[in-house]
Parts: sequence; structure tokens; C-alpha cells
Amino acid sequence: MHTRGIRCLASLVVMALLLLFASPALAAPSDYDSSAPASLTEDQLYGSSAIVIDADTGEVLFSKNARTRMYPASTTKIMTLLLAVETGWDLDTMVTIPPEAENIPSDSSIVPVYSGETMTFRDLLYGMMLRSGNDAANAVAVLVGGSVANFVERMNARAQELGCEGTHFANAHGYHDENHYTTAQDLAIIAQAGMQNETFREIVSTYSYTMNISTRGEVPITNGNLMLNPTGNYYNEDIIGVKTGYHSRAGYCHVGAASRDGVTLITVTLNCEQREYGWADTERLSEYGFTCYTGYSLEQLFELAGSRIATVRVSNAHEDDAQNGLLELRITDVSDSSYARFVRTGDEDALSAALDDFVSRSAVSDLSNLTAPISMGEIVGNFTYTAQDGSQITATLIAGRDIAEQPEPTTIYDLFPFLHVFDNVLVRILLVVLALLIVVLILRARSERRRREHRRRELYERRRREYMQRQRSNPPRRNSNSRGTYRSTSNGRRNARGNTRTRRRDDYDDF
Repeated sequence: MHTRGIRCLASLVVMALLLLFASPALAAPSDYDSSAPASLTEDQLYGSSAIVIDADTGEVLFSKNARTRMYPASTTKIMTLLLAVETGWDLDTMVTIPPEAENIPSDSSIVPVYSGETMTFRDLLYGMMLRSGNDAANAVAVLVGGSVANFVERMNARAQELGCEGTHFANAHGYHDENHYTTAQDLAIIAQAGMQNETFREIVSTYSYTMNISTRGEVPITNGNLMLNPTGNYYNEDIIGVKTGYHSRAGYCHVGAASRDGVTLITVTLNCEQREYGWADTERLSEYGFTCYTGYSLEQLFELAGSRIATVRVSNAHEDDAQNGLLELRITDVSDSSYARFVRTGDEDALSAALDDFVSRSAVSDLSNLTAPISMGEIVGNFTYTAQDGSQITATLIAGRDIAEQPEPTTIYDLFPFLHVFDNVLVRILLVVLALLIVVLILRARSERRRREHRRRELYERRRREYMQRQRSNPPRRNSNSRGTYRSTSNGRRNARGNTRTRRRDDYDDF
């Protein structure tokens, strides 16, 4: 009895110590405010160790004891899957389950698969990840590495290549081994590498699958990650993987991947007391991670990049328009007002890349030839944006400002309004008749002047001929016998000449 009592006392002490060391994981952070995820602190997480990183850059956004060595349990299979898909094997290759698949502890999680069964390599990988089958993990290790030992060496080598500093694998499935450990940060790094592989992403994001095994036909299986179950209580539409894990020394573990509007996060929580705590930690870490990014609505993205998408030249704009008729459009009536594109806060390069992507996914239609006047808010066309998940968001294009029209050119009617009287047809006819009459009168006057001039010229010529005729008929006489007479005669000539000049002037004046 004494011995039995000592044993009982020792058991109580051991249990007390376990509870003492487990107390951080048992603590229920009830002060967490889900409406303020950015306020997350370490003591508001259930797991003993946790981290969230940017899946694209590897940047650590939040951590809790992230470099502390922990037991990974079945999250080990993330590395097993990574090495399997990196082989480049055709997933439809038929494989035979090796005997080593059954060489696992009796309390291991299994698919099950049995030695000698055949199936596609794809089905084997799905069985390993969704059912967390240790038997399937051993089969993959032998098929890929030749033996479990060789495969484990490759696991450790690959971890070193990725920069894991606190990881050492002892098996391919994660069953407890003192020399089998990792850290939250290392697991995040391994998951990050895996999520860059399309086949990896496809497998870890699947909730249900049907295997086809040679001896049993179709075998439906479901994923132990309940955050992927669209009909379950723990479903989260942002979660796209990756793997759960559990054994008594490791506690409940969960490595997750979350994606929202172009941002992908990797989360890790280790050593949770309850499975539900792993879901809670994953959600809190994800929400915190997304707060590290600024969300831009479709309207905000369009405002920042709209000039590259929908800028038109309006015809007939007023000559004083400061932008020469250039009109930037806006959007309204967005079909999905909840859409947001998240960009790392303060990262200008990331914002620029996001805007480039936004422009490439945008299209405008129904834009007609716009003519001033244009009023701000006037509907001018339609806008369509294709989101990262393939869904389309539509909106209405509207004018971003007023544009005045060019006034009509100034005419003579603007200067002399009374001229509008001439728009009357009868007035125009009278004007034409009057113009013709004036032309006729002018022509008649010119004709009369020509006739008078002609008569004067004829009269002049007649008189000139008569005069010349008289001169020829009566020439003047000279007296050469007397100087005086000559002088007299000369004087007479002079007189005669003078008289001639006088007569010519008189004759001309008569004309």
C-alpha cells in the first residue's frame, strides 16, 4: 500500500508539472477584440509559439517564440509533400505501395493504404495530406527517396537550403521523436516554399477528394483542416491550406495559408491545448497580417490609376478650357462595394505594382464621341474589372468635371441685328431687282458718256481738217524789195502767226 501511495503521489506531481508547463497554452485570451485585429498581442494567442509572414516576401509581420524548438507533429508532411512535388513526377503515374508503408506505430493516423496496392501518385499524395496518413508518408518516402532514411536526409538537406536554422527531421510523417523538431519560423519558411508550387497549392487547399485504389475502388476522403470545410463551423473563406498536426507532446498545431485580394499570408501556431484553439490562432494571426496592408476600394484604385484607363478628349470644348477638353472619368454604382485590394502599408513600390495590375485587369466600353457641353456626373460609359479570383466587378463611368461648349462664331447678324430683315424671301427678291436696275443704269450712263466723247472727237477732227484746208488754200505773201516792207511783212507774219495761234486756241476752245 505504501508503494502504491508513493506511485499515486508521483503521478499527481507529474500531472501538476504538466499542467504548470502547459498553462500558457491553456490560457484563454478572452480580452481579444476581433473588431481591432491590429491590437493583437502575444498573450492573446493560445499557442506556445506562433508567427505570420508575407508569403511573397517572407517578411515577418508578427511572432511569438517563433525561434523556439517545438515538435511539429503531422505538419512535418508539408516538407514531405514539397519534396514529392519537386520531383516533377507525372501525378498520374501508377505506383505500388511498398511494405514500408505499414512500418508505423500502431497509434499512427492512417489513410489506410496497404502493401501491394496500386494507385496514382496523385491519389497517394492526397491521402497523405487530407487524411494525414503516416502510412502514405512512408510510401512517398520510399518511392521518392529509395528508402525512408534516404528521404529523411533529403528533408534535412532541403530545410538547410531554405534557411531553416532550428529544424531536424527524424521521419517523414511527424510521429513523436526527441530528435524530430522544428520552429514556427522554419515551418513558415517551408510552407512558403510549398505554396509557390501549383500542385502543392492544389492539394493543400482541397477539402474532399476521391481516391481510386486497386483493391477497393473509389475511396472518398476529407481534409482534417476544418477551416476548408465550406459547410463547417470553422470555415474561413480566406484560408487556402495548409496542414494540421497533433500528438500529445506537440499539442495541436496548425500551419495555415490565407489569401485576400492579392495578399497571401503564412501562419503557424504550435502547441495549442485544443484543436479549436488552433483555428482561433490562425484566424487572429491572419487578420492581424491583413491589417499590415492598406485596403484600397475599387473607387480608390480607379482614382489613383484612372487617368491610365479612361481619359478622353471632348470635342467642341470651349477655347478657354484649362485642360483643352481632356476629361478624366470616375466610376459609380460599383457592383461589389466590398472589394478591396490590399497593399503593404507604406510600400510605394508595392502600390505601384498593384496599380499596374489594376490597369491590366480593367476595361472600358460604350464610350461614344463625347461633345461639349459635359456636366460633372454625366454617364458616359461602362467599366469592368476582373479580380484575381476571376470574378468580374462592373461600374458606371461618369464625367469627372464640367466642360463648357465652344460658343457659335460671331457673324454680321450679331453686329447688326436689323439685318435679320433680309432673311425674308420677298426682301431678297426686291434687293436683287434693285441691284439689277442699278447695274442697268450704270451701264446706260457709261454708254452715253462714250457716245458724247465720240461726237466731240468727230467735231474736233472736222474742224481741224477745215482749218488745214484753209491754210493750204491761202498761204501768206512776202515782200523782198524793202526792208521796212519786209519788216512789215515780217511783222505781218508775226501777226499772222499770232493770229494763227489765237485762232487755234479759239478753235480748240470751241471743242
